[in-house]
Amino acid sequence: MSSAPGLTRGNVFSFLALALTAACVSAPSRPAPPARSELANPAQDAALSRASEEFVLGREAALTGDVECARSHFERAIALVQPAGAPPARGALLEFSYDLYDGIQRYEALAGPTEEAGTSHGQIAPELAEIEGPAATPEEISTARDAVASDIPTVVSDVPLVVNDAVLRIIAAFQSDSLHDKIDAGLSRSGRYLPMIHRIFAEEGLPQDLALIAFIESSFLPHARSPRSAHGIWQFMPRTGRQYGLKSNGVVDERSDPQRATRAAARYLTYLHEIFGDWYLVMAAYNAGEGKILRAMEKTGAKDFWDLASTNAIRRQTQNYVPAFLASVLISKNPEHYGFDLVPEPPLEYETLRLERPVNIEDLARGADVSIEDLQVLNPELRSPITPRQPEGYELKIPAARREALQLAYASAPTARPPDFRPYVARKGETLPRIARRYGVSVTSLATANSLSPRSKLSRGQEILIPERVASAGKRSRRAAASPPRAAAALAVASDHAPKSYRVRNGDTLYRIALKHGTTVAEILAVNSLGRAPAIKPGDKLKIPSGRAR
Repeated sequence: MSSAPGLTRGNVFSFLALALTAACVSAPSRPAPPARSELANPAQDAALSRASEEFVLGREAALTGDVECARSHFERAIALVQPAGAPPARGALLEFSYDLYDGIQRYEALAGPTEEAGTSHGQIAPELAEIEGPAATPEEISTARDAVASDIPTVVSDVPLVVNDAVLRIIAAFQSDSLHDKIDAGLSRSGRYLPMIHRIFAEEGLPQDLALIAFIESSFLPHARSPRSAHGIWQFMPRTGRQYGLKSNGVVDERSDPQRATRAAARYLTYLHEIFGDWYLVMAAYNAGEGKILRAMEKTGAKDFWDLASTNAIRRQTQNYVPAFLASVLISKNPEHYGFDLVPEPPLEYETLRLERPVNIEDLARGADVSIEDLQVLNPELRSPITPRQPEGYELKIPAARREALQLAYASAPTARPPDFRPYVARKGETLPRIARRYGVSVTSLATANSLSPRSKLSRGQEILIPERVASAGKRSRRAAASPPRAAAALAVASDHAPKSYRVRNGDTLYRIALKHGTTVAEILAVNSLGRAPAIKPGDKLKIPSGRAR
């Protein structure tokens, strides 16, 4: 899907002028007779009729997933009602243009690719996975119904609050022994981010309670990662993240930056609301992708979320997504009433320090007597200890009241060398394994550098970053032999250390762990006797082939 951030009726014509060149050929439609012969402008009437025909052809192409053909017809429809160089449309023509725009916007989304539409692609936060198929007894649902009945008269929300059996079932599941502590932890964690989210949503004109979408998406974990490569508290997929201005490469992944990702999420939610006009459908589309929801509505004739959820046209996760959001809103408003004793964590407070050159944040932490963990919590977008090299500099978030110490540490810290990447433009039919073989890198490191799954499909023209190939053992040995005595001694000391144990944390990847501990993915695989692309999960123990395990 090629949604357009900030798209409005006022700029629809310039938007469509930038659409892809038409790639389908169809027989030209003959002008239909004017529907209303009494109109005073027969030429205008004919143009509207032709535009309607082009729109219908575009809609049919969209329903079959033919993006290029749909856009071609939509462009011709716009050109018929607003020819290049013509004065702005007025009166009936202007109203028709608005209606045409609304339809085109919806079917442009419908025609988009589905593999990376939306955010988490139908996934729910791993911490809350049980709500995909919530189990609750009739007695538990009855208890939840009584609790809501005594609470909801006093609840104030800026989104509609519907309470039905689906919502009550989720509330009962949240109160169960298996989920209670996870709900408590996630809502407590929300305290770090809600003030920032509320501020940005207010600036973007969005309802404040939509902030709880991030709870369902990620349980407010900045390093949350779905099996389909969605990242961050808002769980942006790579393509949607790039579309909304979130950089993702081997050095930073701004999808994990809560503030930047929140701004992107606000604009994406605004765009979805322009399409659907209903917050429940917006949430479903945020979870599953607007194309899937539009196709399901077209297929079933459903007019609202609840009609759609009663069919099998959308996945179970999406059926439960809106009820889970509504349950979260109710519980967050009055947690004690629902049996939760949560204590919201304090909001993250920080200043920023502009770095004009890349440095290792571990050097900054040591030089300023600041916890490296504090810097990592404040800068979850960093994918390595080395800060990015950017023409405009890099704004590092730092603990409040530690600016002076960190400025001195920065002044004395050596300039670090960020990981090197070679840009490559994918050709038709190429895959990550094929590119990895060509450049002698692992599929895992290639996928990680580009925030993709090793099985991700590539499109022709897609830019891929190729990580610098790790030097062979022989080259490393020669480099060590040629290094100054102090560096050689340090290498010798490190080599004398037995592998240390490291427990995998949420959001970790082998690439991130290797960079953090000054080793390589290949060495970690070797010392742990792992295969080429093993799956790791939080809680796993790994041996780290260096003296720096933490």
